[in-house]
Order: sequence, then C-alpha cells, then structure tokens
Amino acid sequence: MKLKSNHKAFTIYESVLALMVTILTLGVLQQSLLILKQVQNTSFREQLRWHITQEKLQSILQNNKIVKLTNSKIIYEDRTNNNQKMVIESYPDKANSKPKEQLYMLRLTTAAQGGHEPIIMNLRKITIEKIRNLVIITTVNNNAGKTSEICLTNEIQTAKN
Repeated sequence: MKLKSNHKAFTIYESVLALMVTILTLGVLQQSLLILKQVQNTSFREQLRWHITQEKLQSILQNNKIVKLTNSKIIYEDRTNNNQKMVIESYPDKANSKPKEQLYMLRLTTAAQGGHEPIIMNLRKITIEKIRNLVIITTVNNNAGKTSEICLTNEIQTAKN
C-alpha cells in the first residue's frame, strides 16, 4: 500500500521558516566577517607598532654603553655624541591618565638638551631588566591588558681595521 501525500509543494509556513533561517545565518556570517576583519587590522597595526619601536630602541642602544639599569630606567652613554648620557625610562603619562588609573609612557630623555621624546604611551605598567647582554622591556597595554616584551641586544660593536 502506498501512502499518498497531500503536499505537492512547500507550504507557506515552511517557506517563511526557511527564509528566516537563511536571513539569520547570513546576519551571523556578516557579523563574523566584520569582527575577523577588525581583529586582523588591529593585530597588524599592533605588530607594526612594536616592530618599529623595537627597531628604534635597538638603533639607539646599538653602539652605546649602559651605565646604570633599574626596573624603570636605562642610563647609557651615547658614544657617537661625546659620551653624552641619555635615559630611556618609564614615566607617568599625566596627559592620558584617568583619576583612578595611573598610565605610563616609555620615553627618551637627554640631560644636555632637556625635554623628552615619547616612545610608547598609554601603558599600564613598564618594567626593564637586563640578562647578560640582553635588555628586556616588558609592557602592559592599557586597552587590552596585553603583555608584550621588547628584547634588545647591547653588544658594543668595535670597528674593524
């Protein structure tokens, strides 16, 4: 015995339900793609920022002698400029700090010329340490709370004859 079906096509209910599921799926997919694009852009900018910062600091310390190093400051002699002392340090970022949250900046200062050059701003925490000829600057980002490390070598290069 064959069962006869009264349905020869989709009912209006089935069509509306399929359309709703399709619209919801496309909405979720669209939001996922927007979030993915935003994450890729943020990650690339952040990586580029750290790479540029690390290269700048490495070029500053490359041929210079570290005189003193604490957990918040590097004092070194600039051998290219009459042994002038310069400082890379953690400093309170008063311009960007909120009343209950102290932010910091990593900055470069010179004793002879005065003033400072900000290197990285809006950081929650900065620590500096030295292990043999490696200087490690650890920072905690204010926005994401992400911890990053900048590793710099401090080998004094001698001129070859």
